[in-house]
Amino acid sequence: MSKLNRQDFENHQFINSEEIFTNNNNNNNIEEKVKKHVKLEQEIFSDDICFEIISMIDDSWFILNNCTLISKQFFNVIKERSKLVIQFKKKFTEKRVEILKKSQFMNSIVNLKFSTNLFDYFEEAKFISEMKELTSLNINGNVIGAEGAKFISGMKQLTSLNISYNVIGDKGAKLISEMKQLISINISYNRICGEGAKFISEMKQLTSLNIANNSIGDTGAKFISGMKELTSLDIYNNRIGREGAKYISEMKQLTSLDIGGNQIGDEEVKLISEMKQLTSLRK
Repeated sequence: MSKLNRQDFENHQFINSEEIFTNNNNNNNIEEKVKKHVKLEQEIFSDDICFEIISMIDDSWFILNNCTLISKQFFNVIKERSKLVIQFKKKFTEKRVEILKKSQFMNSIVNLKFSTNLFDYFEEAKFISEMKELTSLNINGNVIGAEGAKFISGMKQLTSLNISYNVIGDKGAKLISEMKQLISINISYNRICGEGAKFISEMKQLTSLNIANNSIGDTGAKFISGMKELTSLDIYNNRIGREGAKYISEMKQLTSLDIGGNQIGDEEVKLISEMKQLTSLRK
């Protein structure tokens, strides 16, 4: 079994199954088994040594299902030090949400991804805002709308957000623009127009923006061109014409640009092609 770097393990614990978070019986069994072990437990190692032992195992599902049962000490070390990267693929029901909220590993999750169409209405996803350690969220394709964007916007610890395919519109874009700690956002396929682009352009700290497949037009392109920290920009298929392309061509800090699917002429294509700092370009 290969030994993982301690920092790598602490930063990224990949989970291959979601049952430990959404199966009530499983959670209860873990707690009961740990209680039984506590009576016999005698701490032989320090917490640091326990963590070193755990860090030699590269199967997080094994860790959660087995190592948490070794002793109360091991259980606590895993709960307190592990930073989990989770993907949920099964549809959420009210019962599953309640079970997840009671999970002992709820605050160990730092990176969370949902498959598409897991929620029937945006209220079911509100529990996400209770994950206080979450720094990266991918809720692509769950149609949470502007109301869903409202509770997401309150998550001030997030630095990376994928909220594409959620029909948030300009109203939702305004709410998301209040997240001044974000450095990367994918807000594509959201029915955002020029007004929404103006709100997003106020997020001056962004280094990566995907606003593809919206309708920001030349007006929106002008607003976006004022984002001086951006190094990666995807504005594919946004009804951008010649004027908009000229504004984008002035973004000398960009290293990656996708401006395909827009109505730009040969002259503007030439201007874009002269952006010598680009290492990636689609036009």
